[in-house]
Amino acid sequence: MSSTMDVDPPTTQMIQINLSTRDPTLSIPLQPLRIPTNLKRYGLSTLVNHLLDTPKPIPFDFLVDGQYLRTSIDEYLTLAGLSSEKPLDVEYVRSQLPPTYVGSFEQDDWISSVDISSSPSPTILTGSFNGTAQITSLSGEILAKTVPMHTQSIKCTTWISHSSTEASFLTAGLDRTINLWSYTPSQSPDTQPVTPSTTYISHKSTITSLSYSPSTSQFLSSSSDHTIALWSTDSSLLPTVSTPQSTAFTRKRRRTTSKPPATIKKGPLAVLTPHAAPVSQVLHSNDPTAAYSISWDKSIITHDLITSQPVSTRTTNHPLLSVTTLPTLSLLAAGSSARHITLHDPRESSKTIYTAVLRGHANGVVSLVNSPESEYVFASGSHDGTVRIWDVRSVSSSDGDEGEGKSGSSLFVIKRESGSGKVFGVDWSKDVGLVSVGEDKKIQVNRGEGMADMEVMDQSK
Repeated sequence: MSSTMDVDPPTTQMIQINLSTRDPTLSIPLQPLRIPTNLKRYGLSTLVNHLLDTPKPIPFDFLVDGQYLRTSIDEYLTLAGLSSEKPLDVEYVRSQLPPTYVGSFEQDDWISSVDISSSPSPTILTGSFNGTAQITSLSGEILAKTVPMHTQSIKCTTWISHSSTEASFLTAGLDRTINLWSYTPSQSPDTQPVTPSTTYISHKSTITSLSYSPSTSQFLSSSSDHTIALWSTDSSLLPTVSTPQSTAFTRKRRRTTSKPPATIKKGPLAVLTPHAAPVSQVLHSNDPTAAYSISWDKSIITHDLITSQPVSTRTTNHPLLSVTTLPTLSLLAAGSSARHITLHDPRESSKTIYTAVLRGHANGVVSLVNSPESEYVFASGSHDGTVRIWDVRSVSSSDGDEGEGKSGSSLFVIKRESGSGKVFGVDWSKDVGLVSVGEDKKIQVNRGEGMADMEVMDQSK
C-alpha cells in the first residue's frame, strides 16, 4: 500500500504536502498528501473541509514558511525557487475575513481614545480633545456625555462596569487628573449628562494610559512624568489629598466655562518609578498582580504589583508607544516610534531584544488591540492614518539584523473613510467590529463580513 494519499489523479504536476494546524479543534491525523500544484486557497480549503468532514464548509487560509499563500502552489514554488519533488509543510488556519467599512459617526473635536462595552447592549466610549467623553450607540446616537470637568484634552478612557441599570468609567488626560464617572443608562432619547464622583491626583504631567483589572477593582495609570500609579475604585482604601494648584492654562480655561462639580480627591495606593523617560502605556497582564509598561526610554518593564517592584527590564532599539498582550501565546506586541511592531516573549532572556518585527506602517504605532476571535490576530492604529491587522503566525525568516531573523507584514490595511487624519485609538469587539478614532473627529467601524479573495484590502479603494 502506498504511504501517501492521492487526492486527485496525477494528470498534472503533483507535490507531497504535510498539513498541520495549531487549532486542536480542527486537527486531522498527520498524513502525507499528494495534490496537484495548481491548487489555490479555495481548492486547499475544500480538501481540508473534506478531511475534517465538516457539516458546513469552513473557510481556511494556508501558511507556507510563515507567509499566507495568495497564489497557486506552483506559482509559490517558482517564486521561492523550490522543487515540487520536496515535501511542503503547509499550515491551515481559519480565514480572517476582510474588514469592510460599516459606518462612521462624527464628533465635535479630535477623538483621542475608544473603549467598547458589549454588555448589555454594545456602546462606544470615547474621549475627546475638547476635554469631554461621550457614550455612543451603534446607530450613532449620543447616549451620554460628561459635564465639563477636565480642563484640557482627554487622553485615555476605560470602562469600569456597564449594565442595564448602572455604568461607570474612567477618564484622564493632559490636566494630570483621573475622574471616575457613574451614570444610569436611560431609554430616554435625550442625552444624559454624566457627573464625576471621584478625582484621582498624583501625576505631575500628562496621563497617557489607564488599565483596569475587574478581578481586583484596581487600576493603573501611566504618565509623561515617568511614573506609574496604582489606584483602587474603592475610595475608602485611598488617602485623601488636596486639589493641585491650577496652571495658567487651566485658570484661563475655567474662566470661560462653568464651575466643575465637586468631587472627592484621592491619592494612589502606590507610585512606581522604574522608567527614565515618559511612560507611554501600562497594561495589566493575564495575572492581575502583574503588569507591563513601555516608555520612550525604549524599555519594556514587567512589574510585581504586590511589591510595587520591577521584575524584569527588556531594552529595545526605539522609543515605544503602545503595547498589547497575546496571553495564550505568552507574547507581547509593542508599537514603536520607528513605525514597526515588535513581538516579545517575556519568559525569554532580556538579552533577546525581540522574536519578530512586523513592518508596514509609515508613522508611529500608537494603539494596539487583540482580535476577539483569534489568539493569533491583533490590530494596530498609527499616525499614518491607517489601521492594520496582523497574524503572528505570518512571520518568516529574514536576512535583516532586526527581529532576531523573523519578520512579517499585515493581512489587511484599513484607511480612514474621510480620506485623511491620524489614527489615535483602536478597539475590537465581536459584537461591534473594529472601531478606530482619530484626527478626523470620527468613530469609524469596520467589520469582517462575507467571504472574498484573501488579498490585502485597502479601504480607500
